[in-house]
Amino acid sequence: MIDLSKDQLQDTIHSILNKDEGLNELLEMILNGLMKLERETFLSAEAGPGNKANGYRPGRASGYGKELSLRIPRDRLGNFKPVLWAMLRDQQEQVRRLCFELYGKGLTTRQVGEITEKIYGNHYSSSAVSTFTQELADQLEAWRQRPLQARYPVIYIDAIHAKVRREHVSSEAFYVVLGLTETMQREVLAIENIPTESATGLEQMLDGLKERGLEETELVVADGLRGLDEAIHRCFPEARHQKCVTHFKRNILSYVKADHKAQIAEELREVFMTGQKAYTPQQARQNLNAFADRWGRHYEHIKKLANRQDLHYYFTYLDYERRVQSMIYTTNWVERLNKSFRRSLKIRNALPSANAALLLLSKVALDQEDGAFGYPIYNFKFDNDLFPHIEP
Repeated sequence: MIDLSKDQLQDTIHSILNKDEGLNELLEMILNGLMKLERETFLSAEAGPGNKANGYRPGRASGYGKELSLRIPRDRLGNFKPVLWAMLRDQQEQVRRLCFELYGKGLTTRQVGEITEKIYGNHYSSSAVSTFTQELADQLEAWRQRPLQARYPVIYIDAIHAKVRREHVSSEAFYVVLGLTETMQREVLAIENIPTESATGLEQMLDGLKERGLEETELVVADGLRGLDEAIHRCFPEARHQKCVTHFKRNILSYVKADHKAQIAEELREVFMTGQKAYTPQQARQNLNAFADRWGRHYEHIKKLANRQDLHYYFTYLDYERRVQSMIYTTNWVERLNKSFRRSLKIRNALPSANAALLLLSKVALDQEDGAFGYPIYNFKFDNDLFPHIEP
């Protein structure tokens, strides 16, 4: 071993750093030297009888924009585990997690490989990143199939459409089910791909929730999909149904002249009031009929409202405590989640498969649960129908 003075050591380091890959070469020397010294300390203090150094095995770690080639010291008995190498391996796990996160945000496997190469010097091929994401896919599939609580007082259902490739690229429906737990928190219960939005597909999804443990819900808030009422009542005979008022308003406004939109929107707000203790479903229905009479002279689709047989489903929310009405008369909570989905989907023109879309949506949903969805919404404690066991 050559002993160098401080000045000689500085000159040696300076000459190494002047090379093109000097910093990484120096990092390799330091890390290899520290691990070798760690083994010497281990063998002198904790080695068993007959144990001694037993060469090296290769290892790799992330350097400064380049992958480092290391020599991992071994002992004859296999008892020595370098602490420094364990720390470096944890760094590798962080890179893998970064791959998960980037893919979950909508990047392609090729883009993930390019980013990790620029940051860490590790270029993962598309197949390697696909292997990482398969691990993530297995975790998310287990999350989607996890057991559910027996009762969710309210469940919300809406669909988002994403472009996926089968034989060709087309838009397919992905159902999202959000549940309000007994602790008044929001939880994503299911994300299911049903290519064509339909009541039959929804009923299959509801049956899947029951198979995972859901036994009871008081209220189902969902869009006015044809046949949905029957599907809900077959799966949960005791549950009530609130059709989404936001979808209802949107459908009416999409077929009116621009200069009528503001006035019609204001009148619809008055029809679907929330938070008013004395406002009843009967009054709301009368107000809607009057609205249909006024505007039915101008628009046929508004005129036909008076003959619809499902209108009572839009006023179910008025039978509940006024302080929760604004939170149960639309699927807006799912709509907000869908906005997060769209931000990730926007990065990709089309997903290579429906499973890839499920992976992406599930990752976004799981991240959301760690954020705003984790906070209880205490206004629900005032409603004895939804939360009969909680004192206001």
